[in-house]
Amino acid sequence: MQSIKGQTILITGGNTGMGYETARDLLQRGARVILACRNVNKGLEAMDKLLVQTDCNKENIRVMECDLCSLDSVRTFAKLYNEQEERLDVLICNAGLGWSSSVLTKDGFNSVMQANYLGHFLLTNLLLDKLKKCRPSRILNVSSDLHRSVQSIDWSDAFTQFHSNRWMGAYPLSKLFQILSTFKLKRDLWNTEGINAFALTPGWVSTSIQDPIGNALGIFSFIFYYPLDYCLRFVFAKTPKTGAQTIVYCAIESKLEQSQDLYFANCAIAKTSSLATDQLLAERLWKASCEAVGL
Repeated sequence: MQSIKGQTILITGGNTGMGYETARDLLQRGARVILACRNVNKGLEAMDKLLVQTDCNKENIRVMECDLCSLDSVRTFAKLYNEQEERLDVLICNAGLGWSSSVLTKDGFNSVMQANYLGHFLLTNLLLDKLKKCRPSRILNVSSDLHRSVQSIDWSDAFTQFHSNRWMGAYPLSKLFQILSTFKLKRDLWNTEGINAFALTPGWVSTSIQDPIGNALGIFSFIFYYPLDYCLRFVFAKTPKTGAQTIVYCAIESKLEQSQDLYFANCAIAKTSSLATDQLLAERLWKASCEAVGL
């Protein structure tokens, strides 16, 4: 097992699912892991389990509060991290929401869009100086092949998603935005700052992120969706441990240090949709995102 002792790796949503399995793997390799969690109590429970399962030193794991659906919470987290932590070698933007109704956050954005994209966009920018100090460093965005379903972008509705399809919601667009922002980060930061950026899809993983779709479908879910979902997950879905392998690969694989490749699946290079590497779209998204989060 490759040792990464001395590195500090931040994982959003590291208390459950793929985030938890990623944390466990990295701790076993000697890394110091920061779990950024919306619910601190659940984060502490996860930390206790990780300490037992990995037999790591308690100093190698820390839980910090970060609610991606609150820009104030993200700013508070980043301020504390920059003041209290010496290193940031890898930032793993893993946390997120799946399908949900178009509930707006207190910041006025679609909750799925903010949890998956805007919150991470702000977090990444606020931690760039720390990443620069530890170069070569990496930024990972856990995306999805569902980004391919987006055929066009309504910029007047991009972050609120009032007009989004009810079945898919804001999820596919948020995943496209993750890849577009990764595309721009890679172009802007690698040659000048020594920070590489990768987007990846873990594939279909059986985690709690899919659960909200049942609520969105109402009574229909009880007679059709849940039985079908259970059967399909049992047969086709990856376990969180298996899904986490591409995250770990992109975080620590030494061959990727100089890589100009953008998107990965199953620990290998993968193709994105054409929209995901459109330079003009990436520039427009970056500008709109900066305005949205107040940068």
